[in-house]
Amino acid sequence: MADSGSPRKRHEEEEEDDIVCLDPSFFVDRSYEMTTFTFGSHELRLLCLRAASTDYDLTGQLVWPGAVLMNNYLSEHPENVKGCSVIELGSGIGITGILCSRFCKRVVLTDHNDEVLEIIKKNIELQSFSENAHAVLTAEKLEWGNSDHISSIIGKHPGGFDVVLGADIYILENFLPNRLFLLFICNISNFNSCILWTLTRRKLPAI
Repeated sequence: MADSGSPRKRHEEEEEDDIVCLDPSFFVDRSYEMTTFTFGSHELRLLCLRAASTDYDLTGQLVWPGAVLMNNYLSEHPENVKGCSVIELGSGIGITGILCSRFCKRVVLTDHNDEVLEIIKKNIELQSFSENAHAVLTAEKLEWGNSDHISSIIGKHPGGFDVVLGADIYILENFLPNRLFLLFICNISNFNSCILWTLTRRKLPAI
């Protein structure tokens, strides 16, 4: 048995000393930049980051390719959401839902991350100075499968939504929504609901 002064024991103690525990706030970057995005004839000015940490799921602080694809489509086919009530899942900075506010009557932007929700709310405030926004814009916390979050949204919007949006909210091409998620979609939809979903193909490293 090795005694307390053995090289092995000292090595184990040194390894323990090397362990550093970082507070989640270490990964939070709030150096948002005012950025202009153009989709067809529509121009949006929103706060966002150029890059974000994957730690603590802060990827919603920037704009993903799937959101750009969705917005280009919606700017070319606004009739798909015109006059509708819309809920967006995993809104990130809110770029897609905010574009929809140019055409819709009501838009609810959602995300499960509190830090991301703060930037959504800031971007919603920016729209109050825009003459182009026609819809009522709100932000709600939503973690898929969280019954309290789901009940809160359904309680505030008992009639459901005409359109459900999801842009790059899952990175795997063969994504199969679980039963709880599908039940949630059914609860927030109505008989005439349309679901618009975009997904960017990614080549993920082999595990």
